[in-house]
Amino acid sequence: MIIDAHYHLEERMVPLDALLAQMNRSSVGRIALIAALQAPFESGVLAEKAALLMRSFLNSPLHNLGLSLYRTMVTREGNFSMLGRLYPIYDKPDNDNVARTMRTYPDRFYGWVAVNPRTADPCAEVGKWAGQPGWIGVKAHPFWHRYPVALLDDVAGYCSERGLPLLLHLGTDEGQGDFRYLPERHPRLKIVFAHAGVPVYGALWEYARDKPNVFVDLSSWTYVGKRERLGAVKALGVRRCLFGTDGPYLHSDFGQMVQAIQELPLPDRDKECILAGNFLELTGAT
Repeated sequence: MIIDAHYHLEERMVPLDALLAQMNRSSVGRIALIAALQAPFESGVLAEKAALLMRSFLNSPLHNLGLSLYRTMVTREGNFSMLGRLYPIYDKPDNDNVARTMRTYPDRFYGWVAVNPRTADPCAEVGKWAGQPGWIGVKAHPFWHRYPVALLDDVAGYCSERGLPLLLHLGTDEGQGDFRYLPERHPRLKIVFAHAGVPVYGALWEYARDKPNVFVDLSSWTYVGKRERLGAVKALGVRRCLFGTDGPYLHSDFGQMVQAIQELPLPDRDKECILAGNFLELTGAT
């Protein structure tokens, strides 16, 4: 079985029936859903090329230039910006929609509880859902929601005490990119850095080499290419890398992204760990 550990539920871009059909075509058995975090958008070839250029800068000696491009993706007003077009970022993720979808298709979907400490108590939000069937962890986005990682201290403690993994998408400014803070404060916390640790990549991998509770997902055609997949696997080991897509945003089809894992120079058993086994072990899901 293949499990996508990182997919946003956005039915205006991909309706559920179409999503299920895509999963069936690509042998994706389960998806861990995250509430939509911004308004739907269409990328286009130019936007995709710009995103790939940003990634190449981020993982190169031109890292600071890449960071400058990365910062432009979120405006001070809280919009997602792509080539000058603005799309609202949702400050209050709709976990209820994820819950409804899991209840309808309990054998196909898990759920991450999306939190934003700037708008609501994250511990209360997690407490609302934790323990109910299908919920496997917590998702936070300091970059999109514009807050320092330190604001997640309480919910990180909550997750650590209960064995829940925390999935985190780092930003850059004002503590948004502090990848050391939570592992140092909560050494038992199972933390997954989204998109191979964008925007810091190698610095995070080097820091996490000897920290067995630090993981990455390899989701996103934009943030993660062959170089990032190989780098993360080499630095952290096969057991700490999870398959994901970041669909439906800037999303190639499942088949291509599964193939990217299949093409890694690894034994089949290691590829199976990335595609499903690591997720199941991390979350305790069945």
